[in-house]
Amino acid sequence: MQPLDAIMFLSGMFTGSVYAGGITAVMLNIPGSPGAVATTLDGYPMTKQGRQNEALGAGLMSSVIGCLASYLVVFFIIQSMGNFVLLFQAPEMLMLAVFALSIISMIKGNLSKSLIAGFLGLLLGSIGATAYGRERGTFGQIELYEGIQIVPALMGLLAISELFYLVQQKFIVGDNTTHIQRSFKDFVKGCMLVIKQKINTIRSIIIGIFIGVLPAAGATVASLVSYSQAQTFSKNKENFGKGEDSGLIAAETANSSSEGGGMATMLTFGIPGGSATAVLMAAFMIHGLTPGPYLIRDHMDMTYAVIIGNIIQAFLLLFIGFIFVWYFSKLVLAPARLIIPIVAIFSLLGAFSVRGIYLDVVLTLGFAVLALVMRKLDYPLIAVLLGLILGATIDGEMTRTLLIYEGQYLSLLERPIFTTMFIITIILFTLPWVQKRWAKRKQKRNEGGVS
Repeated sequence: MQPLDAIMFLSGMFTGSVYAGGITAVMLNIPGSPGAVATTLDGYPMTKQGRQNEALGAGLMSSVIGCLASYLVVFFIIQSMGNFVLLFQAPEMLMLAVFALSIISMIKGNLSKSLIAGFLGLLLGSIGATAYGRERGTFGQIELYEGIQIVPALMGLLAISELFYLVQQKFIVGDNTTHIQRSFKDFVKGCMLVIKQKINTIRSIIIGIFIGVLPAAGATVASLVSYSQAQTFSKNKENFGKGEDSGLIAAETANSSSEGGGMATMLTFGIPGGSATAVLMAAFMIHGLTPGPYLIRDHMDMTYAVIIGNIIQAFLLLFIGFIFVWYFSKLVLAPARLIIPIVAIFSLLGAFSVRGIYLDVVLTLGFAVLALVMRKLDYPLIAVLLGLILGATIDGEMTRTLLIYEGQYLSLLERPIFTTMFIITIILFTLPWVQKRWAKRKQKRNEGGVS
């Protein structure tokens, strides 16, 4: 196989998998990839409201526009993006992860419970061997030296735990499906929502590309930050987490637009942003091409051919994705008694397939039990998941930052990007508390005025 053919074959699978992860997130509350975690927050509630056609349409159009826009931007900036990426070192990456974690403060419900759940996730994310070779929370299990894998946590917290509630009803959307049908009109309506929400879409594209080009940041951080910003600037903040389409659009757009940023970093610096780009990088090297500055200098035609090929893939995704979700949308009409065993089996197989060890299956079941307890006590599951996903990044970047500055931590404030993100993060964490206090004062004034 020719180099370009092989690379486009793999990148096509990459593009399809990034989008497909959002389909199961919308229909089953099971993110097909960590990048689709934010999609579950509003995508699945839309399905339970019988708006699955609208949600799938919005998700597809968001993915197409995000992917297309990111590669168009990369096409023009790939030769000059090196200086920008080098501005983000350990302190900035640390603040970026903490900034993404600030979404915990915006989760509806009790703020204290959200923070407790988030810190539990961070604690679970710290399990494993440290950079110094010391063990943390492994209990002598060699398999835990690498830490808790994301897939078992996803499957347990979201997929398996949801099945216990699904068993109590006949269908995903409840006991009655007479009002549910496959609707092309609603699908188009969902697609048009993305176009109508221009500011939300453009903001999500910028966030996705911006975070996507940063090594090791990836789609998960991009979608979470984008979702957080969509909620911050929305006039309907109280609807987020209850089926707000702008939250779904923000998450899916950033998720897909980060793909182009990650590809640009791999091509420019030879640094894979995740497992998918690592495989693509290996494909380059198998064919005698080494991603990095020399690839752009010596093989400019190949570099731009890959980018243009991905632009074409974005257009193809619109048609292929529509055919796929058109039939997948009928899943809501399938009896729960058929869905439950299939989802349970594939969830456990997915957890096992990551490393091929039975401990991950046990962890999946353990997370399912944890999820049931937390849902009973009204603790948000997404907060645990966010802490777990971002915990490893925070731990690693904090260690590097502490080693670099060795007690001279005030000098961190001399870094403009770090300082700006630090201030914004503090504002986001304290904003819900301030808003609650302000609402109470306003209520007291109104009551005093009435009396």
